[in-house]
Amino acid sequence: MPELPEVHTITSDLKKHILDAVVKKVEIKAGFSVSPSAGVFKKKLVGRKITDIHRVAKNILLGLDSGDFLVIHLAMTGRLLFRKTGFKADQWERVIFTLEKDGKIGELRYTDLRMFGKVKIINKAEYKTLQNKYGPDPITETFDHYRFLELLQNKRTNIKNALLDQTVISGIGNIYANDALWIAKIHPGTKTSDITPPMAKNLLAAIRGILNESIFNRGSTLDDKMYVDIFGKQGEHQNYFRIYGKAECPRCYIPVKFMKLNGRGTYFCENCQLKSDQESLL
Repeated sequence: MPELPEVHTITSDLKKHILDAVVKKVEIKAGFSVSPSAGVFKKKLVGRKITDIHRVAKNILLGLDSGDFLVIHLAMTGRLLFRKTGFKADQWERVIFTLEKDGKIGELRYTDLRMFGKVKIINKAEYKTLQNKYGPDPITETFDHYRFLELLQNKRTNIKNALLDQTVISGIGNIYANDALWIAKIHPGTKTSDITPPMAKNLLAAIRGILNESIFNRGSTLDDKMYVDIFGKQGEHQNYFRIYGKAECPRCYIPVKFMKLNGRGTYFCENCQLKSDQESLL
């Protein structure tokens, strides 16, 4: 699933290339559902100008001059591809938006192999509801470790699980949670109640650092090759993973441990990330 850096990369590229474009046509492929119904969806989009593009957690939002928002969540296998008109068809096309900007026509194609993603239009009230579903954005500099610690200690769970809880902190997925905990030298099974202010400060710095590094590297493309940017190019951050998917710890060179923690594959170093009394939460 694309995580914060991948969604951030896509959103930034869309802002550069389709901001102020007008939606000329919408094609919804058979078998894919949008919200509201296809007819209403098209009516709310065609003729509208895209006046704003931003991200809320892992959601991509295109603000329209009507005050509504087109929301796209890529889920497991969704892609957004910006193509010239006449470009060959892409695999798994679900929705095609024909756009005009500065007299030029192009297509924004939403593709999705498994069709777990969502494409919908929401109004301003629904936008507020969407925002309120998520915890703070970790790359926002106004979010500090005191607030982070408060949010963590309000949860009775382990730290790895808390990082994946989008109501605690938004946008972090399994890859970056693994690597941030390794950088901060925190065992993934550590109870949130055992996180101290210095630990929270170090962990937030690790989270922010690894996410910004991945944004710089234009995201991570795994072996399934599902994540690509709007031009169909893979990210490069998979070449810089710290502990995720590794056989040997890059810091102390002992074999990396792997376990399932709350159903999610978890990589850690038992030497660098010391284990305390977490057995009841593993």
